[in-house]
Order: sequence, then structure tokens, then C-alpha cells
Amino acid sequence: MNITAIYPGTFDPITYGHLDIITRATKIFDSIIIAISNNLRKKPLFNLKERIELTRIATIHIKNIKKILGFDDLLVNIAKKEKTKILIRGVRTIFDFDYEIKLAEINKQIYPDLDSIFLISSKEVSFISSSFVKEIAKYKGNIKSYLPKEVHFALLKKLNIYQK
Repeated sequence: MNITAIYPGTFDPITYGHLDIITRATKIFDSIIIAISNNLRKKPLFNLKERIELTRIATIHIKNIKKILGFDDLLVNIAKKEKTKILIRGVRTIFDFDYEIKLAEINKQIYPDLDSIFLISSKEVSFISSSFVKEIAKYKGNIKSYLPKEVHFALLKKLNIYQK
């Protein structure tokens, strides 16, 4: 039986925290679909096309990623369209879990066959969030250890920050 799970997020930009969840999920499921939300309410720094490309570059070494797609719809509709019944959600804190459990219940109401699997972030990356990384970068702090090299350079370029 070939089981595909979907890992949704904004990925603005993709961090080592996201890659931790993706890598661990690929050890559990046969294939992973990374679904990147075009949620403009979050005011992403990178546009959807850029986030898809940066995610593709950052995950190129991971063999069982089925596809990376952008979406502007309810996640349950994307899961149905992709014929997957499993959502992967990364959890860093109890606050994340509280939010995610509510979201999982709403998703289950809309799409009863959909189950959410929660993966707790590894302690080495549990503090990393895209928002924190962008904030640190904005003030020219060192963000190299939070992002893949190509993503790091793309963020510095986007913010017009040049480092030697």
C-alpha cells in the first residue's frame, strides 16, 4: 500500500525546522506532497512562485517528495484533489498544539476521512520559525544556521542585505 501524506505551510521561507519535519515524515510515509499556501493574510515576504522554488531547491536531495504545489483554497480540498487522507503538522510548543488540534477538528468536520499526524520538532530546531528568521535578518543578525544556503542568500537578497 502506497501512503502519501501532505505537509502544508506557508514556508516563508523554508527553514531547517520545516526540513526536520519533512525528512522525518519521509521515513514514515511512502511519499510526501508539500503544499504551500498562498495565504496573503500572513503577508508573505516571498511570493508563491518564489516559495515553491526555494522549497524545491531545499528539498531536492529528498527522494520521496511526490510534488510541491501552491494552493489558494481550503486545505481539505487540496487533500481531496490529491487523494490523500493524511496531513502532517509540525508542532514546536504547546501553543502550536492547541491551535493545531482545533484545526484538525475543523478539517475532520469538513473531510471526515482526513487525519492529522503531529510531529514534534526536534529540540535542535524547535525554536526556529520563519517569522523569527525574517526579523533577525531584517536587523542584520546572523541567520546562517537556520536556513539552507540557497534560502539564506535569497532572504538576504530579498531584504537588500549584503554580507561579506
